[in-house]
Amino acid sequence: MIDSVRPPMLVLGFFLFTNTVVLADETVLPDGYRATDAQQTASFTKLCEATADTGLFSGAVLVGVKGKPVYKQAFGSANREWNNANTTDTKFRLASVSKPFCAILVLQLVQEGKLRLEDNICDWIPNYRNDTGKKITIHHLLSHQSGIKDFTAGYNYRGSVSRLPFAKDEFIEKYCSNDLMNEPGTIYAYCNAGYVILGRVVEKVTRKSFEQNVQERIFVPLKMNDSGYDRNRYVLSKRASGYTLGPFGDDNASYLDMDSSPGAAGSLYSTVEDLFRFYIGLRDDQLLSEEYRKLMFTPNQNVPEVKAAGGRPKSTYGYGCNINRRTHPVTKHRVQIISHGGAINGFRAMLSYLPEDDVFVVVLCNLADANGSGTVWNSIQRLSRELINIATLQPYRLPPKAPVPQERRIYDLIKTQGLDAAMKWYRANGKKAAWGGTHHAVANQLLKEGFSTEGLALMEIDLKETPTKIWLLRKTAQAFLENGNAKKALEFASKGIEQKPEDPGLLEIHSEAERELSKGQPR
Repeated sequence: MIDSVRPPMLVLGFFLFTNTVVLADETVLPDGYRATDAQQTASFTKLCEATADTGLFSGAVLVGVKGKPVYKQAFGSANREWNNANTTDTKFRLASVSKPFCAILVLQLVQEGKLRLEDNICDWIPNYRNDTGKKITIHHLLSHQSGIKDFTAGYNYRGSVSRLPFAKDEFIEKYCSNDLMNEPGTIYAYCNAGYVILGRVVEKVTRKSFEQNVQERIFVPLKMNDSGYDRNRYVLSKRASGYTLGPFGDDNASYLDMDSSPGAAGSLYSTVEDLFRFYIGLRDDQLLSEEYRKLMFTPNQNVPEVKAAGGRPKSTYGYGCNINRRTHPVTKHRVQIISHGGAINGFRAMLSYLPEDDVFVVVLCNLADANGSGTVWNSIQRLSRELINIATLQPYRLPPKAPVPQERRIYDLIKTQGLDAAMKWYRANGKKAAWGGTHHAVANQLLKEGFSTEGLALMEIDLKETPTKIWLLRKTAQAFLENGNAKKALEFASKGIEQKPEDPGLLEIHSEAERELSKGQPR
């Protein structure tokens, strides 16, 4: 709010009047918008503190203008069990913000004449399947036009594949060489598999590991001493722990093997301060010549986007980055933004560079959404967008209060008014989870608290909505077995086995349920 006792004053191109904010052209700002303070630091601080107060951001922020940091600050805990605070030199996982680094390594090799954008996968990975590998070029991989299906979309990726160690070639053969979804070079579809392959190509060309390459070619020259390739076995000082936002309290993030996958597509860690050094190095052509930097920052608009990416008629992705123009909704001020986001277990990240304004904004966060949710991700995107608005002297907005999760509403209604009332509210107001298990978190919480009748009933309701979800049949069968109902456990395990006869979890539950039922049979 504007202090009503302060006189009108000019602030960075805006006039502030009692209870009213107007632009210099006398356009009144819409409700919720604020003019940037005379000291930008004050606006940055208000925005970041308000975002942290929502409970949807824990991490670090840095804003650079004209090659100098103008704001950097950290919020929340790096490790909640030890109550260690985040700092601006805390190390965060970058997830897909690693992709610009991979793209730079590839373009450096192209610049040196050791690799060509027209080379195909089989030129460098001979054991890759020839029928598709000879059609997919380095350009296709860099620009997400390969047609390869992304392994993260696999049903068993999060629960199994992502946790297991693989040799690089073994992982590529099993999870990055499936049948193509479309012909290479015809459509943009984001694909982590493509960047895992690129990482292996870099290793083949240089005869050094991807880790060595990124260290020697980027981190050491730019003095990024707090950045690296995040292998799980490494002991890292000031490493942030990752957390998952939940309706009943945040949890430690699930484990994944960083080297197998995401590998070159997302295994780097860094700090906001080191990423500012990276921006300066890229801006000043210390990593690439001007020609190849411009190539990296040029959108490949010759193909449309897949529907899941927005379905635009022209791709906005260059090599390892998105290139967009954004118009401020009030002032209509337009800026070009080169950016990349990252999302991985326990972490979210957003890096943005405005070449025409020489503005750099990075947000690193050690809190993530549960699968299928986007609450934290939306918060990080909004924070990044409003930081850009302040840095470019535009009106900005503080975040709204965090919404009450649907799971929490249903849980509270069950505890206060019963299951029927909760389901009545859900049918009128709720949203079904596309991936199945809409009520799974609530059911687990109720079971944990001893409300087995309600918890098991919710699991059955979930299965009526999505009866073919194997993971849900498995979880439901296990829950009934653990709560003394072997008959129901056998029923659900049998339904799952009908769809997936070789599922080891379902087979084990089926056998155990049969054993439990046989105990009650007369001899």
